[in-house]
Amino acid sequence: MKKTSICLLSGLLLLSSCLDEDPKYMNDSSVVYTSEQSAQIVLNGLYGLMAVQGSFAQLLPEINTEASGLCWTSYNLSDNRCQYTNGQIPVDNEFNNLVWGALYQAIQNCTNFISELNGPDAGQWDSKANMIAQAKFLRGVCYYQLYTLYGGVPLRVEPTTTENLNLPRASRQQVIDQIVKDWTEAIPDLDDESKLESGKPTAPCKSSAYAYLAKLYWLMGCNSWAAEDGDPWATTTLRQSWPEMQPSRTYFTKAKEYGDSVFKANVFDLERDFRTLFGGNRVSMSDEFVFVVDATMNTTENVGYNSLHWTFSPQNCSPGETWGRSQPSKSFYNWANGTYQDDPRLDITFMTSWYKYVNGAESDEFQVSYPLVYQQTRKNGKYEYYDPIFGETYLRDTFYTVYDIVASIDYKITDGNKGNIMFDDVTNPNCDTTAMKERLKNLLAAGTITQEQRDSLWRVDSILNDAFCRTKGTDDWNINDWPYFGKYRTLNCTGRYSDNNIYVYRYADFLLLMADVENELGNSTDALAYLNKVLDRARQSSDADGNTLHTYPLAETNTDKDYLRERIFHERLFELAAEFDGFIDTRRRGINWRKRILERSNNDYITSACYHYGVENGYKSPWREYWYPNDGTEDWNSYLIRNQQIPLPRMEFTNNSALTSADQNPGY
Repeated sequence: MKKTSICLLSGLLLLSSCLDEDPKYMNDSSVVYTSEQSAQIVLNGLYGLMAVQGSFAQLLPEINTEASGLCWTSYNLSDNRCQYTNGQIPVDNEFNNLVWGALYQAIQNCTNFISELNGPDAGQWDSKANMIAQAKFLRGVCYYQLYTLYGGVPLRVEPTTTENLNLPRASRQQVIDQIVKDWTEAIPDLDDESKLESGKPTAPCKSSAYAYLAKLYWLMGCNSWAAEDGDPWATTTLRQSWPEMQPSRTYFTKAKEYGDSVFKANVFDLERDFRTLFGGNRVSMSDEFVFVVDATMNTTENVGYNSLHWTFSPQNCSPGETWGRSQPSKSFYNWANGTYQDDPRLDITFMTSWYKYVNGAESDEFQVSYPLVYQQTRKNGKYEYYDPIFGETYLRDTFYTVYDIVASIDYKITDGNKGNIMFDDVTNPNCDTTAMKERLKNLLAAGTITQEQRDSLWRVDSILNDAFCRTKGTDDWNINDWPYFGKYRTLNCTGRYSDNNIYVYRYADFLLLMADVENELGNSTDALAYLNKVLDRARQSSDADGNTLHTYPLAETNTDKDYLRERIFHERLFELAAEFDGFIDTRRRGINWRKRILERSNNDYITSACYHYGVENGYKSPWREYWYPNDGTEDWNSYLIRNQQIPLPRMEFTNNSALTSADQNPGY
């Protein structure tokens, strides 16, 4: 049976409107597979399909972040982003269609490439086996992404014909087996080290495949552990869809086997300075890249593009086009700042101030976002400030451009065993006027703090009420009332495209998952070594002023298994914030762990105050906080179980007659 053309397949899978890009990467097989040079063009196109809107260039990191429970997006229930953040994802969500279509487009093109190069009409050259291995690696990556979002999906591992156009949904275990098959078959013919050569994308190496296998088995181990721990989702829904589930130790042992192969090869290492990776400049190659997608600003180069700056960075913060559509929640920002304090990753991960760009050039207009707001009153040539704690008014020569809450906490000022003098919990600032006033007065009278130190704290107390709640009218809130993710901000951009490569899988991610694996296997010494390698790099990285001497993150010494499990879980959320694992990282140990993330948002004093004051005063969408689950209108278990996976998109049911309504994920 003659294979359908790539263009026809793209139309069937993507419904023609799903991708901005023209799928021009493939041509007639009788032409492109006769030589190494022509086949390399096609292989470059496979990498290009990794960097399109529905894949790693935008939507995979975006929806992973929005659905993580650590994100805020404009509150509009008809908006694609809000549906992920709120946990109300319809089967016809446009982003869902885009991701599904982009991943299957890449899968089918990889499948056709493998088939043609193995066919009788293909030419012969030395690198052909390596090219096939790269295509299998990429196909495995695509199926891994589908598996983490949907569970079982149709397996398209043969060129499409009219006879196999409609395929049933494969089981969870069948998808796992296919992923393992692709990666293990690729390993012998992949290079020993990743390479970036002229005219070629960054090719994965043997250790890239080993690291991905470790990640897959670690994920399965975490899921199985949740069932052993009695998680309501894992013991019911997961077990029913995965009867082949093995004990968690079996999976963690396998993950260690593959992970040890990575360590033995010794081809990866951490970049010395975290700021090098996310400082706004193009990094072509680094030892930290387990898998990186080469991206440019020019979509005609057949290697895709990067629009993460466009997606995550604040509006008007660069010469390019930015929207800041996915932002950290206040609770995530507050927790991270209180936990990590002077960690240099903070001012890279989060962005709260910048100079506005006008007509492509930087202006002198200063822009701020949470936890900063403008505050100024000019009186008799001086600036007037009111201290709500002591009820005093100050006239100052200095012009304070901003009020702040979290950023004004001086973590060095402590009150004996009570800790920070301002807040009982610095990860969750509570502006309690009476308690703070009395504490500061007593400390000042006792000489515990100086007038200068007290003076640096005066702004904090009523900012929550005055700046973030009570001065707001129903239409006064705006997007800058939440912070931004700062990892992808760059000045090397044109329009929506930036010139940075896409770090799909970093060695820091691998080290943290291997720390988790070793901890579960009872090897606390190795677990601490891998965890502390990431923490040490962070602590020794440079901050915005070039300083490399920091106290945080503190090196870890506690070997208790339960403690380390929790420590690694949260470290991953911060180190990998706004990257490619947010969705699965908050769900892999079951709904009880996921619930804690959402409850932390509900219990955040500032989030709660803003939410309830907004409800009481009729604050309108889209400028409002999220309250889980669904403003309290849904019970926790049904909400959490439904959101352990994303629904299979309606378009697949429309185009694939082998699927029935019984194939849809639970809750949809």
